[in-house]
Amino acid sequence: MTTPNQSMQLPIDECEEWIWDTLDCTKDCGFEYIKEGNKEFLIFNTNDFFADSKALEKIRKTTAMELVRMSTHNGYSKLWFGRYIS
Repeated sequence: MTTPNQSMQLPIDECEEWIWDTLDCTKDCGFEYIKEGNKEFLIFNTNDFFADSKALEKIRKTTAMELVRMSTHNGYSKLWFGRYIS
């Protein structure tokens, strides 16, 4: 994860909205928020994620959150987006 300008970061609730909009998940989806030390993560659970590098780049540029982990099991994907905070 890169360390962006902290004063320019979107609030985490706006990041969540941007990521949902970009992922375009329509059903059976959820997320959770984790803060640990100087990092925060949004973990999205979705059943219809297709890796799209342009979408991931849009998320990174807009929210300063990068995809740091992804796992898939039985058609469901878990996407971890993270960033450093001050």
